[in-house]
Amino acid sequence: MVWPKKIESVDNSNEEAGYRSTRQKIIRLKSFDARIEKRDPLPVQVYLASLEEPRARERTVTEDVSPHGARVLSSRYWQQGEVPLLTLLIGKYPKHARVVYCIPQPNGGYCVGIKFEGSTFKWHA
Repeated sequence: MVWPKKIESVDNSNEEAGYRSTRQKIIRLKSFDARIEKRDPLPVQVYLASLEEPRARERTVTEDVSPHGARVLSSRYWQQGEVPLLTLLIGKYPKHARVVYCIPQPNGGYCVGIKFEGSTFKWHA
């Protein structure tokens, strides 16, 4: 004769607490900003121009900057992957960049995220 197995209740409050903390960590990781570099909220006056029409440049300003990119205000829409030229007003050579995002703003215009191609960019003199 086979006896039925006895099922005992097990206190799994530690496992549940571990699950909750793991779940909270996952939620926090999803909202984590994955930038490697800190962006400085530095308004720098720049010229932004398309490679197709480099003489038709737009005078604008950055919202924040880092050695590898910037967030620039623009009056036109830029396609993701487009390659603009960015030049500081103080006369530095143009720097090639790549558009990472272009977000329309409620008051008009766009915020354009650009990433520099090649070496880092020095914003301060």
